[in-house]
Amino acid sequence: MLDLGLARQSCLNQKITHGRPDIRLRRARLMPLEDRLRKLTSGLWRRHDYESTAHHTYTDHMTSSDASCFRHPDVWAGVLCQRCARPICTQCMITAAIGFQCPECVRDANQRTRQWSTASPIRVTQTLAAINAVVWVVVSLYTGSLSLWTGRVTSVHRDFALHGAWVHEDGEFWRLLTSAFLHYGLLHMAMNVFILVLLGRMLEPAIGGTRMLLLYAVSLTGGALGALLVEPNAFTAGASGAVFGLAGAVVVAERASGVRWRDSGILMFLVINIVFSLLWPGVSIGGHLGGMIVGALAALILWSVPNWTRFIHTAQKIKPLRPLPETLVFALGVLCIYLSLALAAPRWLNPIF
Repeated sequence: MLDLGLARQSCLNQKITHGRPDIRLRRARLMPLEDRLRKLTSGLWRRHDYESTAHHTYTDHMTSSDASCFRHPDVWAGVLCQRCARPICTQCMITAAIGFQCPECVRDANQRTRQWSTASPIRVTQTLAAINAVVWVVVSLYTGSLSLWTGRVTSVHRDFALHGAWVHEDGEFWRLLTSAFLHYGLLHMAMNVFILVLLGRMLEPAIGGTRMLLLYAVSLTGGALGALLVEPNAFTAGASGAVFGLAGAVVVAERASGVRWRDSGILMFLVINIVFSLLWPGVSIGGHLGGMIVGALAALILWSVPNWTRFIHTAQKIKPLRPLPETLVFALGVLCIYLSLALAAPRWLNPIF
């Protein structure tokens, strides 16, 4: 008992003297696990970037609680880089639009910006916004409908807007896509484009242009499905479904980055707009909700699947599995198209909801 008491007193003195427990003893105990992790991930941080411009692997994730910083091996990692998913410590954390990035990813992004000095770092977002604006101008000039708000159903809308009867009876499945680039009135188009650019500035620098386009397209199909389920007999048009999907994706990304629900301004934006959709006549509540739900599910796949331990280990051995998150999101979009054509559109005379 005396020896045990002396041992405890010695440990207590050591804690008092140094102000904290001896971290080296704790690390010595965990060193075998750290060695195994380093051996497992050795040489596997080369990036499999789908835009062929960077150097890390998006899907080679590790949990930050059991890994050390890749730039400082003796320091425990606090978070994962949002772009390359490598563990980084607090000294290497650089605040990004969503989460944190490592110095290498920030340096590469700056180099690409300098190389493309005449382009924009959110090229996909600006391209989508430009397409929506140009289509509205062309349609307005062609039809002579230059209303500020709640424009009339023109001949172009009758040919390309979303309507269950035309989708099912005439097989005009392309309306699922073309309807998302038509708008009713200047304010309708301007609001969607403005919010698209706002959300794109948050998402695209964090996930890249390819995944940004994938999120937009899948959210678009979700909005079309929701519109056909709720209002299949109306000529539905607008990018609202895709924009709501991006907003849902931002909420999921913020949550994955540690932002609390009550601190999310985008979540409040979604709540206000859903209430507005319910109260304002002529607004497609089905398109808004469908796009938001599908966009959030797509973002959940992109942010959660790469962090699964089983997926990490399997993808390290089988490289073709690395783009699995993007493949699942693409499959989600295909499922929405199938449900729109096989389930929602045939019920245009008797809507499900």
